[in-house]
Amino acid sequence: MPEIQKALQDISAKESITLPPKFSAMISKKSNRNLRRAVMSLQSCYVEQYPFQPDQRIPQPDWETFISQIGTMMIVEQSPKQLLNIRNKLYELLVHCIPPNEIIKKLALCLIENLDISLKYEVVHWAAYYEHRIEEGSKAIFHLEAFAAKFMSLYKEFLIQN
Repeated sequence: MPEIQKALQDISAKESITLPPKFSAMISKKSNRNLRRAVMSLQSCYVEQYPFQPDQRIPQPDWETFISQIGTMMIVEQSPKQLLNIRNKLYELLVHCIPPNEIIKKLALCLIENLDISLKYEVVHWAAYYEHRIEEGSKAIFHLEAFAAKFMSLYKEFLIQN
């Protein structure tokens, strides 16, 4: 992370932006060791509010928010109609060049946040299974939709049993 902080400081200096070290540390931590993401976060924070505040919120990328919405949709209703809506949203992510393995990873993380421990293992197992299928197959949308359908069926079964 010190490398990312240094890169952010260098960029800030070249752009004549005052970047507090504490804030650059927050950005680098939130970026999960991803320089591209850190630079994009710096840009969005600059647009949102400059000069920077020590407690300033670092916005989440739009596509991650979109994936969170998909996860919420999957938990709220498990029906064929909802699956079709989810498929359209997943397809929209793919059209905007979001890598399918990132989609399934973020979606699984979003789903397991509020689940019972017994379901968490199942979700992680099936996410890994379909992520592998994405790598092996040619049409990512099929595997993403299959993961969504599998989760929705597992969750519906869980709700019926409890």
